[in-house]
Amino acid sequence: MNFNKKVSVVIPVYNEEIDLKKCLESLASQTLKNSEIIIVDDGSNDNTLEIARKFKNVKILMQNHQGPGTARNFGAKEARGDILVFIDADMTFDKSYLKNLVSPIFRNKNIIGTTHELEIASNTFNKWSYLWGKARVSKETAKEVKIFRAIRKNKFLELGGFDAKYGYADDQTLWFRHKIKPVVAENTICYHKNPDSLKRVYRQARWIGASWKERFAVFRYPAVNCAAAALMLIILPFAVLLKSVQRKRKEKKAGFMDIFKFNFFKFYGYFTGVARAVFLKKYHA
Repeated sequence: MNFNKKVSVVIPVYNEEIDLKKCLESLASQTLKNSEIIIVDDGSNDNTLEIARKFKNVKILMQNHQGPGTARNFGAKEARGDILVFIDADMTFDKSYLKNLVSPIFRNKNIIGTTHELEIASNTFNKWSYLWGKARVSKETAKEVKIFRAIRKNKFLELGGFDAKYGYADDQTLWFRHKIKPVVAENTICYHKNPDSLKRVYRQARWIGASWKERFAVFRYPAVNCAAAALMLIILPFAVLLKSVQRKRKEKKAGFMDIFKFNFFKFYGYFTGVARAVFLKKYHA
């Protein structure tokens, strides 16, 4: 297959000094060599940029902290490739990932974009990551995924790109706005880190919760969103306890107290995320 049309890989980064090196090394080992790597720094204040600059043939863009959706849009506009690939800095990949991800787009002009077939948590040796879940995307659930991992650049720009108001879910913008879903590309396997501490469980859940402001109607209307947020706080302890009991009945590897702690930080994160979005209009991490 002729891959003359360049593929541009866009990576939004915000304080990714722990993971970025492995991600870029994984991309360097891909069987698809004709790809442009674009890092969009979203206002990092750690050593992320120093790490990025050690890699040759990596284009670095910078912006103030506005969230990954805005960073992806910036990278997309500056990309030279006809096909955009959107990944995260804490992801690594099978060697044929990029080639298999973009192949359906090159083969079929009617396919505007694809998503991967299998996304596995890479750090489930950690108990909090394990409790978050091993398969982030499975072969059974991939067809329901609304995130475009690869998409034609002209179509992406024509559709308006990602909308930062969706926060954590901004990479599902094309579904929310246009009800467009990607095609599942076969033999595409990647590995993605889960939150590996209670603090990170909380922050990830808070980011997810903030996205509910636009994803669910009950939080969009001023007449009811405050009441809905307050109701979440009231039911939070009951939800944590119920979910913990349900999980423990199926769980053999983790103790009840760890499950309870995990669910408390996760559910409290959801609540604070919703509250921040409703009252403070804060959507990104």
